[in-house]
Amino acid sequence: MNWEAISAIGQVVGALAVVISLIYVASEVRRNTNATHLAAMRSMHDGFNRWIQQLGQYPDLAELYARGMHDLESLEGTEITRFTALMHGAFRILEEVYHLQAKGHLEKGVWRGWEAAVRDFNGFPGVQAFWRLRSHWFSDEFAKFIGQVQQTAKPPRPFREAMKDE
Repeated sequence: MNWEAISAIGQVVGALAVVISLIYVASEVRRNTNATHLAAMRSMHDGFNRWIQQLGQYPDLAELYARGMHDLESLEGTEITRFTALMHGAFRILEEVYHLQAKGHLEKGVWRGWEAAVRDFNGFPGVQAFWRLRSHWFSDEFAKFIGQVQQTAKPPRPFREAMKDE
């Protein structure tokens, strides 16, 4: 038997094994990346759901939220602290969503829904007043994004008013 031929066959088999291994690793990396994106989206949605559930669970907090959204100046004493804590929580969630989108970790349809919520949320005068006071708590990129959103934000529609076909 020719040792050169055996060596050549061994090199071909080795090269094929490397290619197969690389294909497998690439597939695992892709699967892991998809799982990581899904986990990030799930975490973000869970955070928002917990935030919104507190408004449904505590009527006094919902009342404070409603008043503060429309007129931050109407709040007094600890109401300001509680409203600020609510807004801070909401904006931290929105900042996470923004950065996930900026890094390409959100599907376009998911981002479209969040962006619409961000625009509606930032149409409230109390939210805008909070942002003017506390935007420095957030990343520069997110602060710039919210600043642009607030410049074009329209007054929010009442919850009972249906969306018109656009």
